[in-house]
Amino acid sequence: MGGFVARGSIMIGNEERVAEAGFTAGGCHSLQNAKRHVLRRLCNILRTYHEGREGFIWWPNLPKKLRNQWLDRVSETLQWIELSEGKGAHFHSISSKEFVLASQQGVA
Repeated sequence: MGGFVARGSIMIGNEERVAEAGFTAGGCHSLQNAKRHVLRRLCNILRTYHEGREGFIWWPNLPKKLRNQWLDRVSETLQWIELSEGKGAHFHSISSKEFVLASQQGVA
């Protein structure tokens, strides 16, 4: 493993949805960056499940600094387990409600 990797999952109904970052193309530049990618993917999975692909905020429309600050605050509310001497991290599957709560706490 060259770069940094992260993995997380949420339960939507009885189905586990997994998001990964950094497992291809040499990994991410930092562990925090890998965590951000996972969180962004899980947000998109949950949004698509509930709302479809219409009427959502396109990530590039959010200023990068604001987006990263929010993702970092959400990341801090989750219990990540670091692996491989800090080169990887994952969090165990949580419910979609718990994920939404963590996302909302990142805003507050």
